[in-house]
Amino acid sequence: MTTLALLGGPPLRTRPFQTWPQFDQAEVDVLADVLNSRRWGGIHSGSQGESFETELAAYLQVPHAAVVSSGTAGLMIALRALGIRSGDEVVVPAMTYVATATAVSLLGGIPVFADVDLATHTITSSSVKAAISEKTKAVIAVHLGGHPADMDSLGTVADTYGIPIVEDCAQSLGATWNGHQTGSLGTIGVFSFASTKNITAGEGGAVVTHDDELAARIASLRDHGRPPGGTGDHPELGWNLRLSEFQSAILRVQLARLKDHLAAKAKGAAYLASELSGVPGLRPVPMPADLDPRVTAHGRLSFAFTFDSEAFDGAGIGGASVSVFRAALRAEGIPVSRRSLVACPDEPIYADATNCDYSSSRTASASQARAACARLVLLGQAAGSGLLLDEPTELADVVRAVEKIHENRHHLRREQRQLGRIHV
Repeated sequence: MTTLALLGGPPLRTRPFQTWPQFDQAEVDVLADVLNSRRWGGIHSGSQGESFETELAAYLQVPHAAVVSSGTAGLMIALRALGIRSGDEVVVPAMTYVATATAVSLLGGIPVFADVDLATHTITSSSVKAAISEKTKAVIAVHLGGHPADMDSLGTVADTYGIPIVEDCAQSLGATWNGHQTGSLGTIGVFSFASTKNITAGEGGAVVTHDDELAARIASLRDHGRPPGGTGDHPELGWNLRLSEFQSAILRVQLARLKDHLAAKAKGAAYLASELSGVPGLRPVPMPADLDPRVTAHGRLSFAFTFDSEAFDGAGIGGASVSVFRAALRAEGIPVSRRSLVACPDEPIYADATNCDYSSSRTASASQARAACARLVLLGQAAGSGLLLDEPTELADVVRAVEKIHENRHHLRREQRQLGRIHV
């Protein structure tokens, strides 16, 4: 039995997987074109930003898309366009990146945390319904990890109570629900183009909608409150949340590459799901076809599985923690997310009572979100890696590393106390 790299043995893999973000000469060329144009920012006819908005809208099959400086900025614009004001409540998933909630807080609103489904990690309609009050003005549905939320049941709840749905599509570009792109299913869709996302310019975002009036407000709010195509007048309060021409140019190239990337990642994820499903204590997040036929495409930001230490150990006395398991994988040369996941209501900005004066929140339900966060392991872009783009012959090392750790699980358990003192 080979000693684990975490315990002093040789790592199983020493060569890198594919990197992320990805680029080639096409990005270099368009950056040079923008540089030479001497039009590096602003909103103008014939711009890279305008072209990307047209191309993104066509891809998503929506009439309106507005590029913005980040996904968080996009959420703030979407909520303000819907009229969210101080004291209004917005239902958000208890399991999401904190920006989903802080976008509400930054407008003076109150995020109300509602629980998620343990299989998909997306907000459930029953938890949303239980969280709604007379102050509720919107629901944010997050398509976490690229898996679409159940937009049918969420739509029924939203229609019943007369509240709009904002889709947080930061991790789901390319995912479809019943054949329709995420972002096109709710009242407003918001995308992020930060470094880990399916297409990226380092930062950036987009806000999309079918509604003509909302589209005009969105375009105004991202540009100092100026009406789109208007004069220099500023009839409402807005921000400067525009995107640069450099970023828009990169995103045009990345969008053209998205289809091939999604196909490669789907192949890699299917291989890992098949090979790892037999390892005790590991439960890969189900593949779309196995989970819900309405998920007609997965955004595949990452490959996720839950880690049950007792089942993995098999001794019935509790094995190594998920943080030590992740550290063992990293030591074997497998890139895995380092960050311990935290349910959103447990983030200090909401959990620390000293913050309540400026970040009020309410938790309707979060037990399943907390359980999922305590056991989830993420591979792929969530770990800053292009690993899912690799062929199964390369991904076989992921499987071998997990098997190596499982074979050494008793050694890992015995070293748990010592390893607990190491930053893992």
